[in-house]
Amino acid sequence: MSRFFIKLYHVIQQRKMASLVVFLLLIIVFGFSASKLHFKEDITALIPDNEQAEEMQEILKTVSFSDKIIVNISSEEKNKDSLVSVAEEFLTNLANDSLIKKIQGKVSSTQMNETYNFVQQNLPFFLNENDYKIIEQRLAKDSVENRLQGIYKSLLSPAGSFTKKYALNDPLQITSLGLNKFKQLRVGEEYELYQNFLFANNCKNLLLFLTPNFENTNAEKAELLVEKLTEISSNIAKKHTSVKISLFGSVFYSVANAKQIKADIQFTVGIAFFILLLILIFFYRKIYIPFVLFLPSLLGALTALAFIYFFQQEISLISLGIGAVLIGISIDYGLHVLTHYRNHQNIKKLYKEVSIAIIMSSLTTATAFICLLFLKSKALNDLGIFAAISVVFAAFFSLVIIPQLYKKSAVKKVASKTIFDRLASYPFERSKIIIGLLVAAFIFGLFVFQKVKFNEDLSTLNYEPEELAAAKNQLSDITFQDKKTLYVIAYGNSFNESLEANKTLANRLEKLKNKETILSYSGIGEVVLPENIQDKKIKRWNSFWNENHTQNLIEEINKTGKNLGLNAKAFSGFQELIGKNYAPISLEEFRKVETLSIDEFISTNKAQDFYTIISSVKLEEEKINDFKAEFKNDKALKIIDRQGFNQDLLSGLKEHFNSLLGYSFAAVFLILLLFYRNFKLSIITLFPIGITWIIALGMMYLLEIQFNIFNIIISTFIFGLGVDYSIFMTNGLRQQLKNKECALTTHKTSIILSVITTLLGMGALIFAKHPALHSIALISIIGILTAVLVSFALQPFIFKILMKKHA
Repeated sequence: MSRFFIKLYHVIQQRKMASLVVFLLLIIVFGFSASKLHFKEDITALIPDNEQAEEMQEILKTVSFSDKIIVNISSEEKNKDSLVSVAEEFLTNLANDSLIKKIQGKVSSTQMNETYNFVQQNLPFFLNENDYKIIEQRLAKDSVENRLQGIYKSLLSPAGSFTKKYALNDPLQITSLGLNKFKQLRVGEEYELYQNFLFANNCKNLLLFLTPNFENTNAEKAELLVEKLTEISSNIAKKHTSVKISLFGSVFYSVANAKQIKADIQFTVGIAFFILLLILIFFYRKIYIPFVLFLPSLLGALTALAFIYFFQQEISLISLGIGAVLIGISIDYGLHVLTHYRNHQNIKKLYKEVSIAIIMSSLTTATAFICLLFLKSKALNDLGIFAAISVVFAAFFSLVIIPQLYKKSAVKKVASKTIFDRLASYPFERSKIIIGLLVAAFIFGLFVFQKVKFNEDLSTLNYEPEELAAAKNQLSDITFQDKKTLYVIAYGNSFNESLEANKTLANRLEKLKNKETILSYSGIGEVVLPENIQDKKIKRWNSFWNENHTQNLIEEINKTGKNLGLNAKAFSGFQELIGKNYAPISLEEFRKVETLSIDEFISTNKAQDFYTIISSVKLEEEKINDFKAEFKNDKALKIIDRQGFNQDLLSGLKEHFNSLLGYSFAAVFLILLLFYRNFKLSIITLFPIGITWIIALGMMYLLEIQFNIFNIIISTFIFGLGVDYSIFMTNGLRQQLKNKECALTTHKTSIILSVITTLLGMGALIFAKHPALHSIALISIIGILTAVLVSFALQPFIFKILMKKHA
């Protein structure tokens, strides 16, 4: 293999201009192809493919979760007028804002009239058996007389116009019974209307609900909205010192986390990257070295994207993001080439020493990534293909391009050894203390490595600023914001089928609320009904208002009205109401009622004849399992715990990575066996990787560090680095055994540089405030230091024992 690269090197040297043209053409072709790729931003692509998962994906793609922003305007004392004034000013500042899709919390007189009339004109559909019992009581002679006398007094009062408009058409106040069903559209404690605004907590809190007019993934618009709302709140608070405005919602968390991650990376990685540049320039004595070092990795990624375009035209954006982190391992190939070229200044010797090792390392790493194809997850499959191609081509470009740019004629003889050279010369394998500590750590790890936990709760990895925590605590008593939220999806292949499932769900949720299994729920189960239920409601209404019921009531109303001096036709509207011929209400009629916000609950995918209706449930954390068990066998219902779903998803990914680890070890061993054609050498190279993994897990258990979705991906990166270190150490030990030269020192120097670059890049995040970045740093430091110590101390020791005869 070294002959191929030596020959290619000379061909390029002899035809520099032609080689440059070919190189630029490849970049143009690959760059153009990569630019045509379609990127899919679909988190559900991570879900393993099976019948249950396919059903869940279909539901998630149809359901729209409405993540509202809650504006909590509050005061210590009950001062409703002051809160209304602040709310009006707040809304004035948001008038016609393109970032806001809908504002709820203020109900206009027009909307109230519209809702009242809608219910009144469709009364049978909003009444249940308890309501009919109440109506039966109101039909009593004394009750009718008392109500009509109350209406008469109201007609004489300043509110007479209101009485005339509403009470005369419904003297039994049946409409109010129907309006009660609309309470199920909200979650939390009872609200009260004052000057058209929604008040809670004994009128000390005025609540507004804002629906953003963009997707959750639009970070740019999210940041603009958060900045605008914060500025508006701050300006108003300066003028109204007795009133406090707090803002809460998932968009604030996403923006806060994004800003914190950005700040952490700029501070930690920025400084670390600057130090790394100085170290590389100092060690290699060239200012352009960082560019030379990163160029093969960038070309490898570009080539991978082009290949993917040729075969499938699209890639999961999630897998691309993960792959971009993992292919950082390819930078090591450039370090090995540069270090060996710096020390030996001989092209033939360079390729003989590193070409096979780099190709082996890239193939073992690529094979580990290819093992992702065995997992039934589209995103993980894309990740495997992208990372595997990137790593192999990055290795190839490192061997081809770097010797061309870092020329022999420009290399000066190193007069003195650097601190890295001296560290590489240290015989770690002779240190009884280091070996003793590693052996003890390995034995300890064997007993506890299976006890390392996986943190499936993404909320613990969120950064929560103090003001958001305070806003959440303030809302907890009003909207159960501190309680667990579950979503129950009723679905079917027709709208009516999903309505039937949703109606059954509503009945069961009401029973669970009465049993205090849940705190509250929100849904349209008692509002939007399936056709068969609507027909039954009409029949129940007609049977209730039979001839005797109706005649007796009308006679009593007319008699009492006449005694009070009311017009004979005063209650004609009510007579028409109970004698009306009702027909089922269509979905379009419900959508016309603005206050219902019906589309927040119903989603459709007409192309696939798939309909979903969402209900939200608030409950205590300890009641979750009981609640899920209640609906375990319902085929038309699906419970979505957004946190729990993430946990299930991450749990599945954890199992995938456990399987991947086994696949990777087997694949790496086969490649080592293929190249070395020696069982002992293959074991010598693979064994340190297993030891590293056990020791690292033991350290994690000892320090109470848990895996999470972020650092488990980095652990794969560390696995690749461990393979890299082991291969180069084995090759260095072989060369030293054959030639009696100090080739091992050069290999160890390049490994030390790799350790430094990785620790500076990943380890610097130990100073990050964001929990996810901090966990990445901890895993990186433990894994990298363990890998290099095992390679430097135990691997030569094992090599010496197993290869003693060959010596």
